[in-house]
Amino acid sequence: MLEQSLRVFTRRVGELLDAERASLFLVDRERQELVLRVAQDMPEGDYVRIPLASGIAGAAAMSGEVVRVDDAYADPRFNQAIDAETGFRTRSMLCLPLQDRGGAVFAVTQLLNRRDGHPFDEQDTRRYAELASSLAVLLESLVKLGGTAARRAP
Repeated sequence: MLEQSLRVFTRRVGELLDAERASLFLVDRERQELVLRVAQDMPEGDYVRIPLASGIAGAAAMSGEVVRVDDAYADPRFNQAIDAETGFRTRSMLCLPLQDRGGAVFAVTQLLNRRDGHPFDEQDTRRYAELASSLAVLLESLVKLGGTAARRAP
């Protein structure tokens, strides 16, 4: 149930901002990692772990701020190996950290490429940030319903 809810949540965020792809990372503070829980074409139950402070999603998690990148390949934080492995071409990115009621970042949603081909803009960033508090409450509830194991994926 949790996995399905996280997938629906992530897909809906991508649809709201007209992104080609959307993914969701949960923050594992104990291990200092981001856990990729949901991404398009990722089989259910698969998890990818990356160091918390790495990549563009990591920058959002560490700063607690929305991170917008107009040209992913020009940003030194971008991991090009992921595109090489998947065959997908990331052009622009928008990462939104989600904070719990105590103000700690517990998740990051990541959007890739607007469907119209343009980079995400300031209006997208504002809309995304406006959604943050509602999204955070919803997602925090889903994660809590899934129990501690949801936060500490394998």
